[in-house]
Amino acid sequence: MKKLLVVALLSMFTMGAMAQHRAIGARLSNVVEVSYQRQASGSNFWEFDGGLYDLGLGAQVSAVHNWVIASPDWSPKGEWNWYLGVGASVATIWGEAYHQGNENLGIFAGVAGMVGLEYTFWFPLQLSADFRPVVGPYIGDGVHFNGDLLFHAFWPTISARYKF
Repeated sequence: MKKLLVVALLSMFTMGAMAQHRAIGARLSNVVEVSYQRQASGSNFWEFDGGLYDLGLGAQVSAVHNWVIASPDWSPKGEWNWYLGVGASVATIWGEAYHQGNENLGIFAGVAGMVGLEYTFWFPLQLSADFRPVVGPYIGDGVHFNGDLLFHAFWPTISARYKF
């Protein structure tokens, strides 16, 4: 009886994991990142990104929970979604451009916001465009607000993901 219960529970967890929508791909802007999305509840999703910041002058990771706020019916095939999200981001920055003439390592951590539009084709390809500004302290040559990172975050980002 115990074995049957264990097998039934494992089967339910496996089917539940397979029912979750996921996507993996790349985000391209001044940050080149590997991007992973996982359905949270309903049409809402988590997005986890990590990659190189500003042409290799640093590395960045972020996690954002996104809420789908509208799904307009703009095309007979595929699906459009507008989304908003909030999360966290951490970056390490190196190089003279961010450290006033010396090459100390700096760390930036902050609250990330996200707004974007995505299109999922009728085949497993998802394209999106978004903005992800990050606000928080920069710790390197002292502690201060880093306006450079906030400015760069307003560059539009395009993403391509394989949805499975």
